[in-house]
Amino acid sequence: MIKPPLRPGQQPPFATPYLLASLFLSGAACLVLELAGARLIAPLYGSSIYAWSSIITVTLAALALGYAWGGRQADRQPYLLLFARLLTAAGLTVAAIPWLRAPVLRACLPLGVQAGALASAAMLLGPTLMLLGALGPIAVRLTATGASDSGRKSGDAWAVSSSGSVLGAMLTGFILIPHLPISRILLGTALLLLLLGVLGLWLSLRTIPLGQLTACAACLGLMLLPTPKPRLTMSSHESAYGRIAVVDSPTRRYLIVNGISQSVMEKPGGESQSQYIHGFQWAISLRPNAKHALVIGLGAGLLPKALERRGLSVDAIELDPAIEQAARRDFGYEPRGRVVVGDGRTLLESGLGPWDVVFLDAFAAESPPSHLFTIEAFERMRGALSPDGVLAINIVSALTLPDDRPWKALHRTLSASFPHVRSFVASDPNESLANVLLFASAAPLEAGPPGTDPRVEKEIELMLSRELHPTAHDLEPAPVLTDDFAPLDALMAGTALRWRTLLHQTMSEVLLD
Repeated sequence: MIKPPLRPGQQPPFATPYLLASLFLSGAACLVLELAGARLIAPLYGSSIYAWSSIITVTLAALALGYAWGGRQADRQPYLLLFARLLTAAGLTVAAIPWLRAPVLRACLPLGVQAGALASAAMLLGPTLMLLGALGPIAVRLTATGASDSGRKSGDAWAVSSSGSVLGAMLTGFILIPHLPISRILLGTALLLLLLGVLGLWLSLRTIPLGQLTACAACLGLMLLPTPKPRLTMSSHESAYGRIAVVDSPTRRYLIVNGISQSVMEKPGGESQSQYIHGFQWAISLRPNAKHALVIGLGAGLLPKALERRGLSVDAIELDPAIEQAARRDFGYEPRGRVVVGDGRTLLESGLGPWDVVFLDAFAAESPPSHLFTIEAFERMRGALSPDGVLAINIVSALTLPDDRPWKALHRTLSASFPHVRSFVASDPNESLANVLLFASAAPLEAGPPGTDPRVEKEIELMLSRELHPTAHDLEPAPVLTDDFAPLDALMAGTALRWRTLLHQTMSEVLLD
């Protein structure tokens, strides 16, 4: 016989512990979804300011709607049964996300980068977060006995939920994302919410909810299945810093990080044909006696390989161990020098060096790590160079106003640290986007093309013909970047928007694979 739903004041002693435990775990689920959600849309929208702004906007808006709607439902249906059904519904919506991901991202492509990121996040995460937001007001209504303890019960509910969010953030960032595919993280979250819903339904109805148990078994079974291999991708891995994918075409191999192609290797020769990689080698012509070089930002290891073929001993610093492993495994990188896994700024502060040339080619998808591009960072790099050493930097920047401030800010900042700075367009512009190489030194920067590989010499000659000559007036709108004020993400916003738009037009299926 089914007993009637429990009403306020009629709950058995175990109802309150169940409600608080559910709030704790649902709070954890909210942060799991928020952090995992950033990875859900990363293939098309990366880790740019647009992606994170979209995730945060959707999270706060959905929770706010859930709070308001849940409060009204709590007054109309103050039953434990309602709480359990919302948990079950939340679990089902989370379980659907892995299958909705690709169709939703494809459907939102025509909206562009900004609106597409916002719409994708809203469609994938919004329903679940609204349902989870509704749980708090219902729990307060069920645990409070009247006005005399409503404040305390409300405070307890939000404190428990927020404590769960702390756990969810730590668990997701430190354990789940670095070690599990996003689909399994989502299915595990769905299973947790469904089990909580099953328990609540049993407490309310005193009967076994077979349909919900079937959904739990389906989630568990899907978690145990092997992860299907994408059609085009050789390998992919969710690291602590992003989604790392290696993608093959008939003639090329790509290293893709959060939806941005970071390195391209020509498969027949195992070398990079990127114009800017060839342009970087001008630094060796500037200092023909150079013996030791440092590369900050390993990528696929193509730049160190090119420098080693020129006879240099090359050390490398790479933040993400998954990228270092991909360089060795998939791109034939066999280092002759040291490879240090860690943050470039931190390791430079430890007093490593000196080097004759330092190459800074570091990106987190389309966003350079701003702490490596400040006066203080450049001063440390200057200290790590030999007396006439050269610092060479790659940045992707628009070349037309008003989105050309990234390279101008770097030129201005470098000029505050080095007496000699030169900037060049090092790749053929595409929609006004190009690689800009900046060279800085305490000694003059004068040299012609190197007498080496004709392909390299041709690219360097082209780069030298496209030197940028900014005046003080040209540079004035761009800020000098410091540790206290380094708005590089904001300066890169226009460039990132163009970059992503180009990728959506040319590589959308590869990014979604």
